[in-house]
Amino acid sequence: MENIETREIEKEISISLQNKKEQHSNWKVFLNLYRYLLREKSCFYWGLFFSFLNSVFYIIGSGLIGLVVKVFFEPVIESQAKFDLTNFSITIILLALAFILYGIFRYLESYLYTKVAFRSGANLRNEIIEKLHKMPMSFYDKRKTGDLISRLIVDVNNVANSIFQMLTQVGTAFFSIVISIVMLFLVSTKLSLIVIPLSLVLFGLVALLTKKSQPYFIKIQRAFGDLNSFVEEMLTNTKVTNAFDRQKDIYKELQTITKNIRNSAYVGDVIAKSFDTWYSIISNLIVVAIAFISALFFTYKINVWGLSVFGSKNGIPTPSLILMYISLCWSYIGPFQSLLGSTFSLQVGIAASSRLFEILEIPNPDKSQETITLKQNQIKGLIEFENVYFKYAPNLKEYQLKNASFKALPGQTVAIVGPTGAGKTTIISILSKYYDYNLGSIKLDGYELKNIQTESIRDNMTVVLQDSFLFNETIMDNLKLARPSASDEEIIEAAKLTKAHHFIMSMQNGYNTMIENNGANISQGQKQLLALTRAILQNKSILILDEATSNIDSSTEKVVQKAMLRLMEGKTSFVIAHRLSTIKNADLIIVVDNGFIIQKGTHEELLAQKGFYYELYQAQFSENRN
Repeated sequence: MENIETREIEKEISISLQNKKEQHSNWKVFLNLYRYLLREKSCFYWGLFFSFLNSVFYIIGSGLIGLVVKVFFEPVIESQAKFDLTNFSITIILLALAFILYGIFRYLESYLYTKVAFRSGANLRNEIIEKLHKMPMSFYDKRKTGDLISRLIVDVNNVANSIFQMLTQVGTAFFSIVISIVMLFLVSTKLSLIVIPLSLVLFGLVALLTKKSQPYFIKIQRAFGDLNSFVEEMLTNTKVTNAFDRQKDIYKELQTITKNIRNSAYVGDVIAKSFDTWYSIISNLIVVAIAFISALFFTYKINVWGLSVFGSKNGIPTPSLILMYISLCWSYIGPFQSLLGSTFSLQVGIAASSRLFEILEIPNPDKSQETITLKQNQIKGLIEFENVYFKYAPNLKEYQLKNASFKALPGQTVAIVGPTGAGKTTIISILSKYYDYNLGSIKLDGYELKNIQTESIRDNMTVVLQDSFLFNETIMDNLKLARPSASDEEIIEAAKLTKAHHFIMSMQNGYNTMIENNGANISQGQKQLLALTRAILQNKSILILDEATSNIDSSTEKVVQKAMLRLMEGKTSFVIAHRLSTIKNADLIIVVDNGFIIQKGTHEELLAQKGFYYELYQAQFSENRN
């Protein structure tokens, strides 16, 4: 595992350079998210419509309170008139109905926006998964698995929640503010000309404060990515950690990461809490100011420039007008809290979206030259390497494969041997099109490999690794992954060919036995037998066995070897092996050292040359004899 403190120093330098760029790209993030919202166009626009309606009925309810005082209470107070209980009751029912309709439309708005938000999140996650499937292996070489998992799960969820908060709060807040401003001007133009500009200035200051939180939310998202990567490494390598007694070191690294999250979250939370405090102070001061200014207007008979229907007498405010105006002011001020408060959720969403669109905006691999399609099992398997050079990254000085040339005839078995790091797996990785070679030529049945569609290569190739992955499914389901259309009888027949059937049936539930944690409940040899069974079910023209017997004991190796021989029949096969005894019968043995193919021939030919292969064989033979 990397040293976390060293990474932090490097990260702080990059963060300082990136923050401005990320802040300037906020509008781009909004536009990208808007594209996803428009995919749910119907729900989105209906949600806006219900946002408008619930705002209208809420403000109607607020305004009716002042009208109730004007119509029913002021006449009684001024002239001792009889209180009209019947009409008052009808008005109260209408007031209750307005708030009930507000609640109904609020629910419909939330329901529709929930669908929009989480469908948008699902679409975003699906696009990222699709994008990741298109990425070459070089992409994964540079990135941590835990960070990609964090983006797919944590960041997508944060974006979905942010979209929901933004739609439900911002939409309603916008309509409420606009309608409230219109109503406030109708009730008292003069008061509104004083109050609204003042409130906008004060709320602007609060909004400025919230903007300060964005860099901290970006840091939090990055830190969670580090945490996911760290935990993924820690859990995967628990045995190694314990074997080297590194638990204390791991704990210290974990503390460093959690400290970074805590510090960023603390600063962001302080800003958020200060926002609540300042908002509460400002909103209450505005109401107090309205009450004071209204009292001055009332005392000195100052014209409020309002419609008489709302409670003024010849332009002079009455208690009912003041009550109505204060009530409408709460309808105007309240949405600002939702609007500005949602910016914190928005900051999280922007930070998460930036990390997601960073993946989506990576250009897809250029496949314009892949013009040739080869149908499954219609290739012969003639493979030719001619002066091939390859390196894993453009900035590397030295090639990992240098001037490699060989020919594999259809149906031949080609073994690749050499010391660790010599370039054996590199040859296989290029042939599988996990990486593109830099120079030279590789041909499959006479077609240049770069011109053949990647999907065509994979459709005609089976790869068995030294540690094949098994899913937490039944044995039958794991085998069906190779060929979903295969019947149970075909799968059982394939398992018999690889000698896997015997150990499967010895288990309590046979083929319905659940595989636990990538095969924790079966042996390594049994895992390899299942992997070989899958390969037989696929029955592809080209077979690659990458150290398929390196992690199993000698007795199990004999069983696996027999299964491998059955599997290789009629196929062009490439075998990477450390144990030279397992590849003596290969049609061609390629010896690789330091990226060069230094020898090639049959087992007998290479022994006769008494070169590097001879030395390897003699060393292993002496070791086995001892």
